[in-house]
Amino acid sequence: MEPIYFVLLLFPVAFALLWSGVTLLLAFLGGWTVLARTYRGTLASVADRVSMQSGGMNRFGFPVSYRSILNVAVGAEGVELSVFKLFALGSPPLLIPWSDLGSCESYRLLGMMDRLSFRPAHCDVKITLAGSAARMVKAELEGGRALAPA
Repeated sequence: MEPIYFVLLLFPVAFALLWSGVTLLLAFLGGWTVLARTYRGTLASVADRVSMQSGGMNRFGFPVSYRSILNVAVGAEGVELSVFKLFALGSPPLLIPWSDLGSCESYRLLGMMDRLSFRPAHCDVKITLAGSAARMVKAELEGGRALAPA
């Protein structure tokens, strides 16, 4: 086999392994894998959904940004978080019940960009949503619909 064919064959395999390793490492460092142990699931019925949003997770003091790859949905059960399929290795969909949304903090960054931060009750991971995802979850919390029994 000629060396050029070996390189052409080896590159896609090496790239796939590198992509998988980085995706799994970020899921671990950000806290997605810890959250998945308790909160893995999807909504039965979706009241509202936004796709390709930004947010972040912080565990170990190492923030992991999910810029324009985060999908957020709200329903009677809680908040569903998922990641764009290309980045989803090690990051299954999460369903965080409304009752477990602890210490919610809503603020505006530089007076313009909406943010909503919270920590689920059973994990020490800080989740921050940005933009329309933050506004949607905040509206559900303020509207009282999130706290009403399903």
